[in-house]
Amino acid sequence: MARPGTASEWAELARTQNHRLQLLDLFTTAGTITIDMRDDEDRLQREQADHRIWRGGASKSAIKISKLGSTLVSAAWNGPRWWIFDESGDEVTLQVRSIDARSTARGTDRLLAPPILMAMIGLVPFPATAPEDFVGVGDGFRFTLRGIEVGDGGERVFFPGNAEILVRRPLDGPASVRLRDESGAEVAWSELTRVDSVDRIGSPPGAWPRVPHRIEIHRDRGERLVMSLDAPLAGGRISDRLFDLDVQIERSNPVRIDEIRGLEEE
Repeated sequence: MARPGTASEWAELARTQNHRLQLLDLFTTAGTITIDMRDDEDRLQREQADHRIWRGGASKSAIKISKLGSTLVSAAWNGPRWWIFDESGDEVTLQVRSIDARSTARGTDRLLAPPILMAMIGLVPFPATAPEDFVGVGDGFRFTLRGIEVGDGGERVFFPGNAEILVRRPLDGPASVRLRDESGAEVAWSELTRVDSVDRIGSPPGAWPRVPHRIEIHRDRGERLVMSLDAPLAGGRISDRLFDLDVQIERSNPVRIDEIRGLEEE
């Protein structure tokens, strides 16, 4: 049975999560990925491949999906915008999107948008003040973040929508995340399991942060993404080129670029 959470419980939970994010500020991992997604004819298709993920700070992340050494999709997020290159065909196409664009929750890239992916993995900060619906459930806690603020200083941006979060063990971070858009419609929900420590350069093993090593993200009508995080590493060097759109355009030379603006510009 749920019980109201206390201010001291929230303060400790937020401190633990935000310290965990600091330790994972520079973070990289690789593994396998299985994507079940509907095609243009509404048929559920499965793709199995390899992935690499980079987190270059609170509002920078990138993912690359490849198969047999060839890149299928690469995407990155840097502050107020993110982008995705489709490199699976003979010609490369690029979509550039504002973080507050409605399309962040929809489209063929809806499971791979880096802002959504980071939220689904549970790499989001907790605010200083407890949410109104903060409750204790068993040994854990449940609450809703209404509007997610990420980044620092001039790089601070707001991720649209609400995240319903379940935490079973504070050191492990969120155990599940249910993301809804501003109308209340469900965007996706995740299950985060096989939590273990992450090697962090410069830190003793007892101070290593913990992350889930299996990520399962669901959408409606059977769409699903399952990822393994194999041998993740924190505290290493990550190239800023991954988060530089001009550099990535020069690398991929897309034949078409589609840009979708944010809500304030529409």
